[in-house]
Amino acid sequence: MASDVSQTKFQVLLAEDDEVNQSIVQAFLFDVNVELTIASDGRQALEAALTHQYDLMIVDQNMPFITGDRVIRHLRAGRTMNATTPVIRFTANADHPPFDLSTAASVLEVTLPKPLSRQDLVSTVDALLRRHSAAS
Repeated sequence: MASDVSQTKFQVLLAEDDEVNQSIVQAFLFDVNVELTIASDGRQALEAALTHQYDLMIVDQNMPFITGDRVIRHLRAGRTMNATTPVIRFTANADHPPFDLSTAASVLEVTLPKPLSRQDLVSTVDALLRRHSAAS
């Protein structure tokens, strides 16, 4: 019997140290078919990503203990279970281009600027989950 994919919740790691931003992302994704795991710093994010498989990771660039970039580099270099998981990076860095989609090594990564737009976040999450599902 075929399973109904629409009933399956996508597993998403949100690595964000700011509680207000955590709440904003939760509110923006309230009606999206995802189950969020929240990590409040880079160490928690790395530990979660080393022990659980995610369909998508949403990572703040500037987190305590380990930066978002370092978390992602460690996961990619170590050939972990999330080595090819798509990533949305949040940054408040004005020098970073918005919607920077890179597919280096067949891994989808998008950079979104802060403050976040609900439409941008939801459409990006939807697009990355669809591509990831199609590739799996």
